[in-house]
Amino acid sequence: MRSDRVLFLDIDGVLLSGRAWLLPTNQRLQAMIRAMSGRAATMRLVAEAVFDPVAVELVNRVADATGARIVVSSSWRYTVGPEATRGKLLEQGLLEKLMHPDWACAPTGPGSNDKPRDIARWLEDHPEVADHLAIDDEPGLVPGRTLPVDPLDGLGPREAAAAVRYFEAQDSGLGVGDLPVQDREMVVAAFGGDRVRAAMWLEGVQGKVPRRSRPSLALAGSGRRAVLAGLGPAAGLVGPRDGPGSGEMPFPPTAHPWCP
Repeated sequence: MRSDRVLFLDIDGVLLSGRAWLLPTNQRLQAMIRAMSGRAATMRLVAEAVFDPVAVELVNRVADATGARIVVSSSWRYTVGPEATRGKLLEQGLLEKLMHPDWACAPTGPGSNDKPRDIARWLEDHPEVADHLAIDDEPGLVPGRTLPVDPLDGLGPREAAAAVRYFEAQDSGLGVGDLPVQDREMVVAAFGGDRVRAAMWLEGVQGKVPRRSRPSLALAGSGRRAVLAGLGPAAGLVGPRDGPGSGEMPFPPTAHPWCP
């Protein structure tokens, strides 16, 4: 496991998504904690909430495929506490071996809950880290380094594939194969140097492009010409600094030929 790559991990909206709250256990829990308040509600949440097991496994998979170590940046560090948060993540299936030795951003102080500042301070304390990515439901949490997740759906296979692509790694199970350096650099350049947006486009995150129709796969096959023809307009409709947030793609889901 590499120590120079880090994956900053959120919980609410990523592992404990709107979809996960529809699980029967979580529905019953939600009904109970509505009648509670303060610390009692928080601790019941920690004890009984069920994370999306697929999302948890996808985090494990991204970390394993890329060599990135997991650092918890979730606001649970404030509301639940670091040790209880760690225990819950391990209970729900996050692999301890994939966590960084310094596995959580230190809370700044009671009630402050400033994730961007906490991440910045953690990085200052770890100058050996050469590359990092935050998976969060807050777009732009770390400018240019945040893979945004829809809090209703949580982390899915397309976002996980984009995270693997961001770190220039491969995972056959997620459909992320090798991409020639010149193609990768061309796509990143088209998106103004934004590696997150480039990775999301390549792996079809926006518009939920079918796996066989992802631009990353089409580049290696008979669809290469169509991909190259669509890349400029797709990346150029909105500039990297004057358009949607870092997590949004600059085209509607039906504006390219790879959508169903």
